[in-house]
Amino acid sequence: MEQAVRDAIIDRNPAKVTGWLSEYKKFEDELDDPRTLSLPVKFAASTAARIGEVSGVRVADIDTTSWTWTVHRQTTPSPGGLVDKGTKGKRARKVPIIAEVRELVPDRIAATDRDPAARLLTGPRGGRISTAILRNATHWDEVVTKLG
Repeated sequence: MEQAVRDAIIDRNPAKVTGWLSEYKKFEDELDDPRTLSLPVKFAASTAARIGEVSGVRVADIDTTSWTWTVHRQTTPSPGGLVDKGTKGKRARKVPIIAEVRELVPDRIAATDRDPAARLLTGPRGGRISTAILRNATHWDEVVTKLG
């Protein structure tokens, strides 16, 4: 296949897998410095949302006039990687955004160039936030066990 590329028969080698190392590095960085996930943790705690719902929030989902978040998607792991799908309850719902989080939202919206389809909250390198990474960073299972 590489010879076909060199001979200009094809543009690129379809068998060459690229990008996997950078994807792996994104998750590795999040594990090394859990503080990079402080904003998603604050957002999740103040809205009582599931981790996957927080990972799935887009700029268009936030109404800065009424300060509500319309939740209608979540990011979940699948055999092909992380995917967005409907919420666990399969219905959209509105969640109020409290004052303590409101001050953080405009900066995140500005960081996306106000792209309505952009993710509001991302990992340290701009990727999706996986449930497992956020769970580990917050010691979620240990906290739940202690609380009973």
